[in-house]
Amino acid sequence: MPKSQLYFRDGKLIAESGNVRVYEMDGKKYLEKGQGHTLWAHDDEINEYMDQLKDFPKGDCLEIGLGLGVASRYLLSFYSVKHLTTVEIDNNVIEVQKKVNKIEDKNHLVLNANGLLYAYQTKSMFDFIFLDFYTHIDDETLPGITDMVNACKRILKPSGRLMGWIDPATSGEHYNFFTRILEEVV
Repeated sequence: MPKSQLYFRDGKLIAESGNVRVYEMDGKKYLEKGQGHTLWAHDDEINEYMDQLKDFPKGDCLEIGLGLGVASRYLLSFYSVKHLTTVEIDNNVIEVQKKVNKIEDKNHLVLNANGLLYAYQTKSMFDFIFLDFYTHIDDETLPGITDMVNACKRILKPSGRLMGWIDPATSGEHYNFFTRILEEVV
């Protein structure tokens, strides 16, 4: 019986900063934050973003969570997006993203900051806010997501749109709660 391939055993380590590592295996990049804690797989994410975001991003945008920069690059591909501010709490994530998927765009600003504090302290207002700072949606993560949604409501322009990444494996109960808190913003 052939053994299963594991990115951290069979893949190639291509970038590292602190406890954050990026491995490449079979043409995909895996961001790991702490041993065995995979956060993102590059190719898989882009299709989810395309399906979930449709054509909503426009104007001045805020993204909470950087990862490998897949969502950032996708958001910046919209002609209707004037500027994107990305807030990432972990400087090591920012450093590895620069090494493996650097985005050079004058309309993109990456800030090393706590997204929740940023949302409460900024004077900026946004047309579109995208939340992608969690690895999954469950009982443990929903309180933090709810706090972030409430903070972001105050910096969303009246005609703005607030969305969050939804893991396809999210259970029905958690999916319904998540979509309900986002719909309360619209």
